[in-house]
Amino acid sequence: MSLSVKNIGASPEFRSVFTNFSWLLVIKVAGYIFPLLTIPYLAKVLGAEGLGKIAVAASVNVWIMTICNWGFMYSATRDLSRCRMDEKQVSSIFSTVLSCRLTLMMICFFVFLLLIAFIPSFRAESLLFLFTFLAIPGHILFPEWFFQAMEEMKYVTLFNFIVKLFFTIAVFIFIQQKEDYILQPLLLSLGFILMGVISHLYIIKRWNVKFQWISLKRAFQEIKAGMDVFLSVFIHNLYDSFSQIILGYYCGFKHTGVYDAGNKFYDICIQFFNLLSMAFFPVLSRKINVHKYYLALALALSSLVSFFLFLFAPSIIHWFYTEEFSGAICVLRILSLSLPFAIMINIYGTNYLLIVGQEKKMRSIIVWVSLLGFAMSFPLVIYYQAIGVAILLLLVRCIMAIALYVASKGIAKSVTLND
Repeated sequence: MSLSVKNIGASPEFRSVFTNFSWLLVIKVAGYIFPLLTIPYLAKVLGAEGLGKIAVAASVNVWIMTICNWGFMYSATRDLSRCRMDEKQVSSIFSTVLSCRLTLMMICFFVFLLLIAFIPSFRAESLLFLFTFLAIPGHILFPEWFFQAMEEMKYVTLFNFIVKLFFTIAVFIFIQQKEDYILQPLLLSLGFILMGVISHLYIIKRWNVKFQWISLKRAFQEIKAGMDVFLSVFIHNLYDSFSQIILGYYCGFKHTGVYDAGNKFYDICIQFFNLLSMAFFPVLSRKINVHKYYLALALALSSLVSFFLFLFAPSIIHWFYTEEFSGAICVLRILSLSLPFAIMINIYGTNYLLIVGQEKKMRSIIVWVSLLGFAMSFPLVIYYQAIGVAILLLLVRCIMAIALYVASKGIAKSVTLND
């Protein structure tokens, strides 16, 4: 039965979405307030170059984190949300995901050491990159996907608050001069490790989860099975995080710092919509006809936020950064235009095609468009620097959003005709 507008508020699905979205919103409000306290301070103390170095190391970490996650944020959440009352199945899924992610982390760490050894710019900042990598085990130990599938996001709220508070206090205490830029990722990583250990112990006690290490053979079988979802997520980095690495390599860390300043506030906005997606995803996995309400809400809000972000970009950058970062105004404005397209990618990709079992179609679209973005990244970034990265993301997100929309509409029409 489809939900009518009249009884949406009374629907248990929407009550669940509202509850989890509320907790997720608290997480992000805390996550926004604490960084907003530290941004002006770090910009003044570390400057554009220091923040640029941190941004490049973080971009490399995005690649590693994506590999270690391997799409389990979506596939495991979907599977667990459908059998969360079966204690044996919960333990099995939890053990499988954790074992696979730890296996992938060990492989990534070996490759990561080789990169540091053979790439001069990485080797020069080896301690910075190693401190940044320490966040990976913390993220793995903190299974946000598990809380999401159980629709118990209040626990994520608590653990995130602890980390943000720890990190914010530590920044003002330990970072006092430009040379202290190396401490920023270390403090952040220690916070994630703390959160990971606490949340892990809580899950074992609260849900009586019994962890059993799976064999390497089975781990690689599970990894192979999740290849489509992984590629759909990972391939984004060919034009997104990689373009920032190119920017730092060819144009210098200062330009990366300017881009990161503009991207910081775009990222804050996109994270808000990720909350909406995370709150809806378990419900959509069980009841796809709710999708039309998610679509209307997400598109309306993203268009409104995009307008205000574009309008107030100069004020935002001047409030939080020094004159050295004035180039970030244009970056932020261009990125603001891409916001509705980024939301469409989520609406028609992970929150539709993935849920209805069309991972291969979604992967195919994302791979081809991302390869196009990868090809465009070199000329755009090298010639137009930070603004080139922003233009690249706008173009790629627009093309990808349209392609996913067309694919999802074709599938929806096919399902309707079959019914």
